[in-house]
Amino acid sequence: MKPSLIGMLARSKSMVLGSACLGTLALAGCATGPAPQQTSSSGLSAGNMQLSAHMSSSIFLQPVAPQERVVFIDGHNTSSAQNLGVESEVSQDLAARGYQVTNDPTKAEYMVMYNVLYVGKQQGNYTAAGALAGGFGGGLIGAMTSNDGGTQAGALLAGALAGAVIGHFIQHKHYMMVVDIQLEQRQAGVYTTSQTNAEQGMGGTMQTSTSGVKNWMIYRDRIVAQAQGLNLAFSYATPALTKEVSGEISGLF
Repeated sequence: MKPSLIGMLARSKSMVLGSACLGTLALAGCATGPAPQQTSSSGLSAGNMQLSAHMSSSIFLQPVAPQERVVFIDGHNTSSAQNLGVESEVSQDLAARGYQVTNDPTKAEYMVMYNVLYVGKQQGNYTAAGALAGGFGGGLIGAMTSNDGGTQAGALLAGALAGAVIGHFIQHKHYMMVVDIQLEQRQAGVYTTSQTNAEQGMGGTMQTSTSGVKNWMIYRDRIVAQAQGLNLAFSYATPALTKEVSGEISGLF
């Protein structure tokens, strides 16, 4: 008895759908591997990561004689991600630039102080744009600027079903590190006073003033580093973010 036309069409449809699903799962499986542990200079790709780093403003330090290139570093980390190694990275970068790192602030020509405020996903109101806009001592809140393109790619590949499967396995991850820095340089005859305007809830602001510091020029800034990529693991992103922040700090010298 010959199979009916309807039965043949049904089996053919099932075979096509099954092939599409298998192909989709194979593609998704290839994309779930972790990102390579590679880093690059700001704005370049590293493995499957796209890296960038920005400062809220520019700082220009005065050049000094080689024998005076001595730096004291005082780092803090109030984020939930600990053991980042920012201080060791900055020390190595400064040494490569011909600076000596000291643990005695009285012998230093420069002092580098920083606080890691946030390390994690860019999501909701926590965005790089918002963190930069807040500036030193400001908030981290801003509008979300990136979106997930994984499900769109899947829909183009094999329709709504394939798009749903790919969207489940392929996700565009976007992490950021927010660091406030304060740089000080000895300069005879100056008297520096500092004031911080910090944003408060409900649209308010708060001003914080400190007493003057004699013979030291003081500069304050914020660094925001970003790492993004498909299925990018946080454990692979954090070393790259640390290097980006270190490069921004050492690049000021």
